[in-house]
Amino acid sequence: MKMKRWIGIPAVAFLILLCGCKEEAGPDRTGEITLSSQLYGTESYYLNGFSYESGEMYRYPSQDDPLPDIINEGFPVIEGSVERSLPGFNTPARVNGFALVGEFPTWEDARFFYNGYSKVEEDLRYETVSDTVKLYQVWVQQTSAGKFAKMIIRDIQYFEPSMGAPYNEVILEYDYSPDGSPEFSCDCD
Repeated sequence: MKMKRWIGIPAVAFLILLCGCKEEAGPDRTGEITLSSQLYGTESYYLNGFSYESGEMYRYPSQDDPLPDIINEGFPVIEGSVERSLPGFNTPARVNGFALVGEFPTWEDARFFYNGYSKVEEDLRYETVSDTVKLYQVWVQQTSAGKFAKMIIRDIQYFEPSMGAPYNEVILEYDYSPDGSPEFSCDCD
């Protein structure tokens, strides 16, 4: 009987180490996504958007897929004789939205601010459609469910295909607060 108890102690310790700081199963708190303004489809067109809660990309608009939290709608502009697509976020649910909390000249400056941004201010004004998204910006999104995500823009790429409309892709990193808290820290320390 004593031998079983001694075997059980390391097994329990191993399980605790394996789980670490993770909370019960749920959405990923952090990640990286690429949002494209490229239109897909043939008769009816759609974009791919992201849901923080499921961690999945969904078509928008779609009768079959859930409503994503964020899409890169892309703003078409004419610059001289060239048409381009500038990145811009939209929240398909048309509730809450985006607030710009910082713009920086370098990735290092943006990352420093982003890492230190641990709580959403109470007086932010959210817009369902963002202004033009630019490199090294930090945004906060309040989803239609009232939950928060902070995002840092790591890269933006522009495409002018020979067939179809110009589009862009925004690569961003995010931290998500799935419990609705305005704080982005792990509360298991």
